Amino acid sequence: MPGICLFVLQIQNADDVLIAPLEKFRKEQIGAAKEGKKKFDKETEKYYTVLEKHLALSSRKKEPFLQEADTQIDKERQVFYDASLEYVFKIQEVQEKKKFEFVEPLLAFLQGLFTFYHEGYELAHEFEPYKQQLQFNLQNTRNNFVSTKQEVEKLMKRIRSADQDYKPPGQWTMEGFLYVQEKRECNL
Repeated sequence: MPGICLFVLQIQNADDVLIAPLEKFRKEQIGAAKEGKKKFDKETEKYYTVLEKHLALSSRKKEPFLQEADTQIDKERQVFYDASLEYVFKIQEVQEKKKFEFVEPLLAFLQGLFTFYHEGYELAHEFEPYKQQLQFNLQNTRNNFVSTKQEVEKLMKRIRSADQDYKPPGQWTMEGFLYVQEKRECNL
């Protein structure tokens, strides 16, 4: 019974040891990477929009206006590069963290599982004499049953054969204990 309780606890513990850390990793790390991708996509779209506007500018525009457009595109490029670097960094971080964030909970779960099996082995080893005694008792009970069954069958055959040898007296004959005793003494 203790082994079953340990197994149930092991299964219940699997959620805490294995599933919960993996879900936390998914929510925190992969969620952050998805947010970084959204920011990167947004900044990419802004940068390409500003770049298209800049390319569509006529060279006949005034010099201060062109310098202002160049400054704006430089700022957008810097924001785009920062978003790109943050996104690449977050992807790299997730790739590296998953190497141990996945392995550590799995290792903890396996360690618990192996401990459970080891304790089960120890328990089985401890109960080995009881198991052997139970097997011995079971075999004796089976043998006793077979021998008792054979004795009962022999007894049933004797009773059936005695019924065939003994013919009941006629219809009007009265026979009682004393009469039978008297008859036996006379026949001697």
